[in-house]
Amino acid sequence: MTDELGLPTDGETVLAAPVGDDLVLISGVADAMPGVVPVLLNGDPAMSMTARVLTWARNNAPPEASVGFVAVVPVKVAGRVRVRSVVMRRKGQPARYTLVRRALPLALFMNIVSADAGPEFPHVADGVAQSLLTGKSNPKRFAAALSMLTAAAHNDGFVEVMGVVDTGEIFLQGWSSELPADQSRFIISHDGLVVGEFKSARVQRDDLGERGYGFVGILNTSETLVDPQRLKCLFFRGSRGWHALDIYDRCVHLASTDVPAHIRDVLPRAAANSETLKTLRRAGERFDGRDTVATLTQPVRIGMDMVLELPRGGLLVSGWMLDPEHQVESVILHAGRESAPIDETWTRLSRPDVTTAFQQDGAFAQRLDPQRNDHGFLAYVPGLSSVSSDSVYFELSLRTETAAFYPLKPVKSSSRRALDRVMAILDPRSAVTTMAIETHIGPMIQSLDHQKPRAIEFRDFGYDENAARTGLIVGGGSEAEEILVALSFLALDPDTHDVPIIVSVPTELFGKVAVEVQRLASFYRLGIRLVAADGVQDPCDALEAAVHVTNLETFVFLSAGVLPRRQGWLSVMERAYRMRGAKVLVSPTVVFEDNSICFAGTVLDQHERRLVDRFLGYPCDVIRGAEPIEVMAGSTACCIMSRSAFQDIGGFSQSYLSAKEKGRDLCLKLKLAGTPSLWLPEVEMIAADAGPGESNLPWQRLTQHVDRWSFDRRWSLLVANMRGGE
Repeated sequence: MTDELGLPTDGETVLAAPVGDDLVLISGVADAMPGVVPVLLNGDPAMSMTARVLTWARNNAPPEASVGFVAVVPVKVAGRVRVRSVVMRRKGQPARYTLVRRALPLALFMNIVSADAGPEFPHVADGVAQSLLTGKSNPKRFAAALSMLTAAAHNDGFVEVMGVVDTGEIFLQGWSSELPADQSRFIISHDGLVVGEFKSARVQRDDLGERGYGFVGILNTSETLVDPQRLKCLFFRGSRGWHALDIYDRCVHLASTDVPAHIRDVLPRAAANSETLKTLRRAGERFDGRDTVATLTQPVRIGMDMVLELPRGGLLVSGWMLDPEHQVESVILHAGRESAPIDETWTRLSRPDVTTAFQQDGAFAQRLDPQRNDHGFLAYVPGLSSVSSDSVYFELSLRTETAAFYPLKPVKSSSRRALDRVMAILDPRSAVTTMAIETHIGPMIQSLDHQKPRAIEFRDFGYDENAARTGLIVGGGSEAEEILVALSFLALDPDTHDVPIIVSVPTELFGKVAVEVQRLASFYRLGIRLVAADGVQDPCDALEAAVHVTNLETFVFLSAGVLPRRQGWLSVMERAYRMRGAKVLVSPTVVFEDNSICFAGTVLDQHERRLVDRFLGYPCDVIRGAEPIEVMAGSTACCIMSRSAFQDIGGFSQSYLSAKEKGRDLCLKLKLAGTPSLWLPEVEMIAADAGPGESNLPWQRLTQHVDRWSFDRRWSLLVANMRGGE
């Protein structure tokens, strides 16, 4: 049999140690045992599985007990099972064992195996650790494997310097006495266990004497992300079994940009094969914070106009690259450890100014084609982001198998006003602009972290909404005059004089208009609440901010630039609204100052299956005598709706740059939620601030293009399957 702490040597009994709930280690002796065997536990066919077996030769043992073994057995049953017997179906005679005692703690089990295996224990520990590391991740398996390695390994030195190369590999420097030169396989203790390949060179160290030698190397853990600050120990196999490199308690942690220079300093003293030295040399040539494009002997230069970083991730880069001889094979954008090639997706833009600037440069003068100016580029890269400690830069790979780097300084931006700079470099008449919008600008706007506008302050001037059924919300833009004119019109109309009025303006305009609003309220005896709204980019934002400072059940949206043509308009709109049970959005006709139609309902074109504005630009006479009709979308520049309908759909979307598509989007959301839009032709408003020529301004045209892309991306398929007003 066996003594209390020895390995069973009778060939009929075994020891067992569980690892978690789905693995058990079994150890005993036999006359022979293959590396993989079918196993049957407790004589139950449902508990049949395959086990990996690690063996060692037992010195001075009889033939029937000449081989010791540890079997790693996956327990394929639910819940805890007590193993009582094991049958190993090897060739020849199956070996049947019973457990000599209850399961042992893993540490005791390992001590018993180590005592019997002697010098072969590191091999056994290695095999068991590898088995524990394969398959599904399990903290208990990792702990067991770490325990096996710790028991088998001898301390062999320390890691004294480390840092992450920008490509994700880890630079290590230290000393050892047994670390093999060139390539080693490391098992890394790092919140569990990670396997990596280590390419290292030896460095002579006078301070070590006969104890060992210095090393420098690059650790590659493939797809596994390793934080050097959390490394605990490195295990490797040497000529005399397992060894461990501990982390020196005063280990120097290099910044990523400092690693290349450190490698360059130590390379002259490093000894290794050519492949290892090449790996180290390339790591020493990585990004170290400097612009190395400007120092290239090849005719390649690069410059940046802007680098915008979005709060929810993503970088938009715009600049130019001059490469008349096509020396650059790829351009990669790096942000910390993340990267993405941009030359496969960027949009090239015309930059004749770059051509002009380099025509007198000797390195480029004879190489530039005066007919080619597509040196500019624009690219949005979703998913990339940086933190304050991360470097953002371009890597240019050249045909000469060298790389050059260009550091970038991202500007964090959550405001759509930052897009002014982007729009300024685009020509709205160019087909390239369409590509840039669809590929880069549109997706960027969709991912912008648009915060909802909010009211941060308000003042009341005779305002009281307690007895009111309906209130007016006037949304102001950047012009104080149009707000004051709108209030004067409302004051002179008996229909709106006694209605509670909420005037919502951008924060920067609040102080400028407060005194005049108070004067008008006092002079005309109006009830006005003046709201300072933060995050306002257009009238829709101002309107939405005001909704949150009132308890009115019904409100009328009115953009400050839209004025009533005649008095009594509000009662007509409210009557139509009440006749539909307050389950509708009602909009009037909106005309330009030249009496042409600005809005007469948005309907579905049945032939092209898209939304169109009826009679846009036609004279008003074409709709004289028209009847109210249900349309696909009304105009939020002037409309009446219920508070609950507006809030139930989440208000205005923030994924648009202008009010037009934002209003359409709102109306379609309302329609899907059961609140249709109604066009009321008999009420006319004048769009005093929207002359026909303004939409032809380049920025306006680009904004409309971007918004159409955003709208179509969200609604085109759904609209094509809708039924709408004709």
